[in-house]
Amino acid sequence: MEKERTSILLEKDIMLKLKNMAKFSNKSTSFLIREAVTEYVAKKVPRKEIGIIGIVNSGDPNFAENDEEYLKKNFGKD
Repeated sequence: MEKERTSILLEKDIMLKLKNMAKFSNKSTSFLIREAVTEYVAKKVPRKEIGIIGIVNSGDPNFAENDEEYLKKNFGKD
């Protein structure tokens, strides 16, 4: 994955804690910052739900009325 360099300013006490975490976890401070930002973004960015309605033309104009029969016939029992 391509990376882009950036700079941030942290309070001294936070940076000291971060350095201690890095030392005891055997990971770099950069790694810990990337990990924290990745988790934060994953929580804040809404997931795009994938819809299936309307993505296929069944060729049957009455498909919506007969969907249960189609599913049972093609995918087995309930």
